[in-house]
Amino acid sequence: MTDDRDELKPTPFWWEDSPVAEEPALTLPEQVDALVVGGGFTGLNVARVLSAAGRSVLVCEKSFFGAGASTRNAGMLGPSFHKLGVQGLQAHYGTERAHAIFRESVSFVTFIEDLIQREGIDCDFQRCGRFRCAARPAHYEQMANELGPLIAATGIQADLVPKEDQASEIGSARFHGGVRYHDDAALHPGKYHAGLMRSVRRRKGQLAADTEVSAIVPRKGGFTVTTNRGTVRAAQLAICTNAHTGKVTPWLRRRLLPIRSAMIATDELPPSLMDTLMPTRRCYGDSRRVMAYYRPSPDGRRILFGGRATSAENAEGNAKLLRRALIEVFPQLKATALTHSWSGLVAYAFDHVPHLGQHDGLYYALGYCGSGVARSSYFGSRLAYKMLGDEEAGRTAFDDLPFTTRPFYNGNPWFMPAIIRWHRLADKLESMRA
Repeated sequence: MTDDRDELKPTPFWWEDSPVAEEPALTLPEQVDALVVGGGFTGLNVARVLSAAGRSVLVCEKSFFGAGASTRNAGMLGPSFHKLGVQGLQAHYGTERAHAIFRESVSFVTFIEDLIQREGIDCDFQRCGRFRCAARPAHYEQMANELGPLIAATGIQADLVPKEDQASEIGSARFHGGVRYHDDAALHPGKYHAGLMRSVRRRKGQLAADTEVSAIVPRKGGFTVTTNRGTVRAAQLAICTNAHTGKVTPWLRRRLLPIRSAMIATDELPPSLMDTLMPTRRCYGDSRRVMAYYRPSPDGRRILFGGRATSAENAEGNAKLLRRALIEVFPQLKATALTHSWSGLVAYAFDHVPHLGQHDGLYYALGYCGSGVARSSYFGSRLAYKMLGDEEAGRTAFDDLPFTTRPFYNGNPWFMPAIIRWHRLADKLESMRA
């Protein structure tokens, strides 16, 4: 059981099959064509493209490679614009730009599929689709109203599943039907991250672990970058730090809300029970304000379940919180043990849209709003083409979107725990009224 603390591992389930490894100490070069800050999916894809073009590239990661969200997420891939929807994006950016953003977002999954095939990365990629559960009858009605405009804007393959038919998708009586998205996918994020590292190294890109950037000073022809292990001159600089964006880049830090998200892994389940709970082995999410997200493990033997965490990096506390949410969805798992509990930081932008571009000579791609596997890989690749001066390959529908902040916000989201508690209460009150 989860209260057997000796058996609950506080590390990501993904590290079992793809353990993070200590990197040998790297002697930093004096000068490079491009320095990338951050060794997650974004930074590695920037380095992959630049090094393939013959540029000398150094990736600086302040901890070990794989320490951040890139190996701590659920490995779910999709366009993920449920928060705003078609109407929300149109209100922000107009119909033409909104539709372009949606269409490009739908292509992210195919981009990842092509990338891993081209690079020979074995990461358990599956086009499994996603089922988004309606937590309230009114949410199902809203989904029904929004689905037509969404299909018209994007061309995605999706259909409604009423409550009386939802057992074909999920073995839970908690929900009131939902929407089935056929094109979403899943992968093993640990294996994918390791594969990207191999791709960068194969192209002679340099990966420097335990190398924290402490100062960035513009100079003629580029930047002087100071780290805890030495100083490097770089002609170009890319900031790919997402939720770990720090005080060294204050303009970016003020535009991001780091939020902790946590996951648990169940013990192995009988195949017959998995057939009941997740008959189609899709990815899953729901329509609550504080939503949960979950999926089968790549081998189909466990359930990996995630959601908003406590404000602290507390494996036991997060396990208790998520276990209650898991049992609310699947009461059949009340007696099932958990094996892993871990968490990581994701980054939201205030407009709920990811951003890439350039500010004061610094290139950046970040703010993936909890859907970073496909977004970060795509954005990192496009950012690299911008750095190469290839306007066509680097162009995206997200270019030049206003990247706003809020008055007096300095990058410390001290108010988020209270906001999340309020949303949890609102979900509970709605459930009592339903």
